[in-house]
Amino acid sequence: SFLRMFLQRVEKHFMVGHRATYYVFTNQLPAGPHVPLREGRRVVVLKVPRTLRWEDASMQRLTIYFLRLTPQFLREVDYLVCTEVDMKFRDHVSMETLFGTLHSSFYQAAHKDFSYEHWPQSQAHIPRGKGDFDYKGAFSGGSVVEVHQLTLACHQTMGVNLANGIEAVWHDESHLNRYLLGHKPIKVLSPDDLWDPQLLAWPPIMRKLRFMAVPKNHQDGSSG
Repeated sequence: SFLRMFLQRVEKHFMVGHRATYYVFTNQLPAGPHVPLREGRRVVVLKVPRTLRWEDASMQRLTIYFLRLTPQFLREVDYLVCTEVDMKFRDHVSMETLFGTLHSSFYQAAHKDFSYEHWPQSQAHIPRGKGDFDYKGAFSGGSVVEVHQLTLACHQTMGVNLANGIEAVWHDESHLNRYLLGHKPIKVLSPDDLWDPQLLAWPPIMRKLRFMAVPKNHQDGSSG
């Protein structure tokens, strides 16, 4: 399963030497990860409703789930990293502050080609000529307080859009980019921290890729 493969890789490469809690959001409660965990590490499985579309699963993951669980996170951990289980680590990864990851599809693109939301009526709107980078939605994080502020802001702007019948062009990723425009991440990770070899092959200019996507089915609305 994606979860088992993810945990095998994350145990080898992620935050080595630190305690960690893996919060798994899923609509299908697994029997168990069956992966040996390092001392001081544990898995917490949180069941969430199934959605009809992957876009809805992504939007809800970023906002409702994290907002509801902020008190628990504040009690249990210092930092949160938000990602998906259909990814795999290939090298050491560690972070402690608010960070965003450059979108691998646009790391060499002209600013005018960034995948921002350009509809002025949308709360995720970034005017043409504005913005710093195009951030990927699948890998971001920071302290619990920072992530709470980010998710709260995105939840509010998504709510305004929903009330007005608007869905941002790249869903939660559009709202993330809008937030990071006004709240600069302390650390910006390069595309070698999040790469999709199925779409982009292996980049000759990068010696190592730390975090890579694995094939997934966007027609499957399950959350994980």
